[in-house]
Amino acid sequence: MASNTLRSGLLLALAALVTGCGGGDRPIPPELLDDRPSELLVLVYDRSTSIQAHELEHYRELTRDRLRDLRHGDRIVALEILQRSLEEDPRRWSQQVPAREFTDRIMQRDSVNRARFIQDARDYLSRYTDTENREAYLGTDILSTLHLVAAEVNAHRDHRATVVLFSDMLQANDLMNMEGLVRMPPAGWVARQKELGTLPDLSAACVVVVGARVDTPASQRVRSFWEEYFEATGANFNGRNYQHRAVLIPEEPCG
Repeated sequence: MASNTLRSGLLLALAALVTGCGGGDRPIPPELLDDRPSELLVLVYDRSTSIQAHELEHYRELTRDRLRDLRHGDRIVALEILQRSLEEDPRRWSQQVPAREFTDRIMQRDSVNRARFIQDARDYLSRYTDTENREAYLGTDILSTLHLVAAEVNAHRDHRATVVLFSDMLQANDLMNMEGLVRMPPAGWVARQKELGTLPDLSAACVVVVGARVDTPASQRVRSFWEEYFEATGANFNGRNYQHRAVLIPEEPCG
């Protein structure tokens, strides 16, 4: 608590100094201009009991590192994976990185506002990787959660979307149970759901998975399902973005 208070005090003092000095603004050099669309970063967290405490801590570290890449005008969304179905009230948080006051000038107070936002977002998102109070979890419904993700992506089509799934990718509810391959979907399940129009629209979204194993025949079968699934949803997904313990999440993982 003391460190947070000190950090907030320093940021406020810096902001006051910048304002008092007229903002220290200067034109943005042409080489620093970035005309790429703003990013929509959707972070999806699995807190089920199949996720170990050290894995949740790893998710927290990767989150903190990835937030550092956010720019003015980017949007961040955090979702906790549903337990049973879409009927649940989702745990969701969404905010936008403060935009620049002027798009053609560097303002020191803009940098202060961005730094403050990122630190506050790091502090807030730590609750999504909390190891406490997980005993009552009823399941892991990744499939339903991806419909919530699709709603976020489609609401911000003017943003380039990156979806990070912090999960072992073991769907486990009444419909399907991938833990130990207990109840895997039958062959042709994805194609059938696509025909029925029940798959979420993730077209153009870059999907990254962190936390899923790939070193056993069972885990390879699970990955094959998700490869087929994401292809059917239109997502931008490839094998290098499906990892158990990623070192980092690059700013443009599908670039």
